[in-house]
Amino acid sequence: MKQRILTAMVGLPLILLVLFSPIPAVVLAVMAASAIALCEYMKAVGIWENKWLRGMGIMAALLIPLCFRMPVGVSQTVLYLYVAVLFVLMLMDHKRTTWVQISCLAMGLVYIPYFLSHILFIRDMEFGKFYIWLVFIGAFITDSCAYFVGCGIGKTKLCPSISPKKTVEGAIGGIIGCGLAFLIFGVIVNLGFSGVTFSLWRLFVAGLICAVISEIGDLVASMLKRQFAIKDFGTILPGHGGILDRCDSIILVAPVLFLLLQQMGVLAA
Repeated sequence: MKQRILTAMVGLPLILLVLFSPIPAVVLAVMAASAIALCEYMKAVGIWENKWLRGMGIMAALLIPLCFRMPVGVSQTVLYLYVAVLFVLMLMDHKRTTWVQISCLAMGLVYIPYFLSHILFIRDMEFGKFYIWLVFIGAFITDSCAYFVGCGIGKTKLCPSISPKKTVEGAIGGIIGCGLAFLIFGVIVNLGFSGVTFSLWRLFVAGLICAVISEIGDLVASMLKRQFAIKDFGTILPGHGGILDRCDSIILVAPVLFLLLQQMGVLAA
């Protein structure tokens, strides 16, 4: 716990710096997080030793966040060329580069840099400087509330074969806590900032949905670590593991929040 608190004290100011920074700084932060997290993922799934896939993976992790403003046609062309190069590499080095490895890399690129790039999609929206806070609130508040409620009153195991310490009570606490955190954030913005007014009930519902997705993201990462027999994806963050360990909830919260903002909206009519 001491290590977790110390790491949080260092990481929180960095997150706040990104939240208050212009889009170019956010792009750089997403690129860095994507590249480091993908490296951790490639080591976990056993494709790190393949130098071709390692290089292609790191290149894609850096390029995907840069594509967030590209026209759809250009993005589709880049995607096609990238996959074509992967196929050529597999044909040239088919004894060491297998279809399973390429599939693992492709899934990793969707799972990490593409999903994380939704932070940029959100930040680039009108009122994105407010919306982007919800990504981190959705991930961190859910995790914190679930942890403390689970430690306090948790008795019923949630998924003992995947994450033995998680409880149903903790999961419910995380969902309610996130919904209330979204609500409080909306009240603060409505009272303190002109030009933007949140619909509080919509924001509360969005918080509940993001909390469920956040907990799914956490469980998916735990399942991956169990399947590949590792404790943590990395060691860069003492007490937390690697970047992927810390971003596992953010990775799924960012896309679903982006979809909610597009389809449901959270502003008052």
